[in-house]
Amino acid sequence: MHFHRFAGAHGNYPEELILTILDTKPQIKILLVDDREDNLFSIEAIFGQEDYHFVKARSGRQALKILLGQQDFSLILMDVQMPDLDGFETASLIYDRDKLRHIPIIFITAFDFSDDNIYRGYKAGAVDYIFKPINPNLLKAKVAVFVELYRKNHQLMAQEQKLLAVNNELEERVEQRTEELLRKNLELEAKNMELKKINSDLDNFVYAASHDLKGPMANLEGLINLLSRKVKGKIPEDDSQLFSLINHSISKFNRTLKDLTEITKVQKGLEEERETVAFSQVVADIRSDLSKIISESGAAITEQYTAPDVLYAPKNVRSILYNLLTNGIKYASPERLPCIEIKTHWEENEVVLSVSDNGLGISTEQLPKLFGMFKRLHTHVEGSGIGLYIVKRIVENNGGRIEVRSELARGTVFIIRFGNNSRVLPEKVQQFEVH
Repeated sequence: MHFHRFAGAHGNYPEELILTILDTKPQIKILLVDDREDNLFSIEAIFGQEDYHFVKARSGRQALKILLGQQDFSLILMDVQMPDLDGFETASLIYDRDKLRHIPIIFITAFDFSDDNIYRGYKAGAVDYIFKPINPNLLKAKVAVFVELYRKNHQLMAQEQKLLAVNNELEERVEQRTEELLRKNLELEAKNMELKKINSDLDNFVYAASHDLKGPMANLEGLINLLSRKVKGKIPEDDSQLFSLINHSISKFNRTLKDLTEITKVQKGLEEERETVAFSQVVADIRSDLSKIISESGAAITEQYTAPDVLYAPKNVRSILYNLLTNGIKYASPERLPCIEIKTHWEENEVVLSVSDNGLGISTEQLPKLFGMFKRLHTHVEGSGIGLYIVKRIVENNGGRIEVRSELARGTVFIIRFGNNSRVLPEKVQQFEVH
């Protein structure tokens, strides 16, 4: 038995047919083509119990006319021997039209054709033959096969169209979501640009204000010192103490101006070009600068460098270590001498620095406030409250991160992760040494 190859929804089926059968139980329509009325009647009678809808044509031309108006036939049963247009010619004309090629044709003939004639029939578009006298059971079986194929194909087409509809809906949703995200991204970028401008304006204002105030404050300090010398011995000793308080306030104000300048530099992300920095050299310089307070406090500073160098801006490394070391000394416990440990190691391409002390420690509740600007958790110690803020901003501006672990009355550990590519590779060391 020969079977017709059905085309998919994107193949040879006409759009009207696709739209008609979607989500519906297909009606089985069979076109009967024969020039004799009695033959048409007898064929229809064979399928009396079947739920088929028959359309009859008395000639090839009439069949073509019917097919041009209706393309949703499941099968064509066509007599070969007809006047004017025979079955072969009619089939060829049917298969010349793209919208009709999906319909299988079974030829009905009273002649026992040779192989050449059978080949001609298949070439014209036939899918099978039924020979007269017609065997009703054989005809019903063959028709049932093509009807079942039609139904299965209908289901496949309907499912394909459902999938296409779902896919189109998803694509539309994705497109809408993408457009929404793009719009929100544009809005965020605009807001971000606006905030950057505001921050830049504020930084410039703070920098300019702190710079411009340095002159008047220097003049004020000079005038106060001059006045102090002129009235010395002319006013009571208690009143002369006011000049010391004024000078102390001026010093604090000058430190605040200096801190504000440092903050604006950090917030703008200003940094020197990276180079190889040796931790031991930086700590040695800081020890020299802090020699007086180290000696007075009795602080013990130990160093252990598994990672001896870091690829970073020297000024920033110094700022980080200076702030952490001074904090370890300033916030020492009154019950014991301060002990500060400085350690470094590698984690893949990242250098990690830890600075631990045995000082006052910080409670769990206070830890979230530790890196805030102008936040001071121990008010009995002199300070501006921006040191740790600056450390955090330096580290994060350079792609790193800072962690803190602390226990009240036991001490604190600061862990600085300098970020990817902060490890000094051997070839970079050689390049540095050459230059």
